Amino acid sequence: MIRQSVDLVSGIWEGHYQQVGRRFPQKMTLEFADGLVRGDGVDLIGTFTLDGEYRVDQGVIRIGWIKTYDGAHSVLYLGILDGGAITGQWRIDWFADRFVLEPAREVSRTAKREGRLIE
Repeated sequence: MIRQSVDLVSGIWEGHYQQVGRRFPQKMTLEFADGLVRGDGVDLIGTFTLDGEYRVDQGVIRIGWIKTYDGAHSVLYLGILDGGAITGQWRIDWFADRFVLEPAREVSRTAKREGRLIE
C-alpha cells in the first residue's frame, strides 16, 4: 500500500495517457476542494472539462473523475496520488490504459534571466 503525506495541489497538471502502446500528452487545470476535483484542459483529441472526487483511504489519496470532450465522448479516470503524481487507469467502455499527471513545473526566474528558457 502506498502511503501519502503530500496534499493535492490545485493548478496546472501535465502528463500523458497511454493508448495502444503510445503516449499522448495532456495538460489540464485541476482544482481540489472539499473532496471534489474540477477542471478543464486540452490534449490531441481536443478540449475537455472534468468533474470528480477524491478521498483519503487509509493514508492513500484516491482520485476519480469523468473527462468530457467538448461535444464528444467521456472518459473515466481512476488513480492515486503517488509521490506527488497522479497515476492510474482511464477507461472508455471496454477499452482502458494508463495515465500519469504531475503538477507543472514553473521555470525559474534565473533560467529565464540567463536565457536558458526554450519556448
